[in-house]
Amino acid sequence: MVRGLTDTHCHLHEYRDDDVISIARLGIRVVAVSDDYSSSLRTLRLWGRHRWVIPAVGLHPWNVGRDSVRDAQRIVELAELYSVKFLGEIGLDRRFVPQTIDAQQRVFREFLEYARGRRVALSIHSVNTWREVLELLERFDIYTAVLHWYTGPLELLERVRDMGMFIGVNPAIELQERHRRVVASAPPEILVPESDGPYRYRGLELHPYMITRAVHWIAKLRGLSYEEALDLVTDNTRRLLRLA
Repeated sequence: MVRGLTDTHCHLHEYRDDDVISIARLGIRVVAVSDDYSSSLRTLRLWGRHRWVIPAVGLHPWNVGRDSVRDAQRIVELAELYSVKFLGEIGLDRRFVPQTIDAQQRVFREFLEYARGRRVALSIHSVNTWREVLELLERFDIYTAVLHWYTGPLELLERVRDMGMFIGVNPAIELQERHRRVVASAPPEILVPESDGPYRYRGLELHPYMITRAVHWIAKLRGLSYEEALDLVTDNTRRLLRLA
């Protein structure tokens, strides 16, 4: 069953209009993350047309360059203008784009400074920067965040919970052993489903309809029935959305 679930991380702006209509027929809500200023504008337009869209504006670390601080400031202006309750996809990546890490840090701080003291949730990309990201979230007193597709150290999972954060469980879990270890070990109250559609991972084309696969894996790894896992992630997602 997909209807009633929330996909907590999807690049909806990358889908064609007819694909968006197909996603609408699933009967789910989607936290629609953005990659840059132009995709943030498209996300906001989708939100204006579809009540099931929860918009997130942001600047993906892979798109950060030397002059991206101004782009981040323009995106923050959008967040302020439209009272957006999610920022994303934002974060730090030392594995795939280590050459821009200094610029990434400046951009990330722009978003954190805006979110400081606001009831705003963050959708965070963190690769080989897990401790650094958590320290920054703590330093800037961030209200809540989802660590999207978390594959970091298991010993940080309790800290994630204690900080009031969540981790996104992705359908790619069926191919990624590290992600399975995380989901098997994490406090259950921090698990929320995501698709990261339309990203392709090892030949798997991720899509919002696949979030039920994430729920099945949560059930399998936690010794729950599918219905119990469904109730768990539904409760967790409701809490996340209330916090935002």
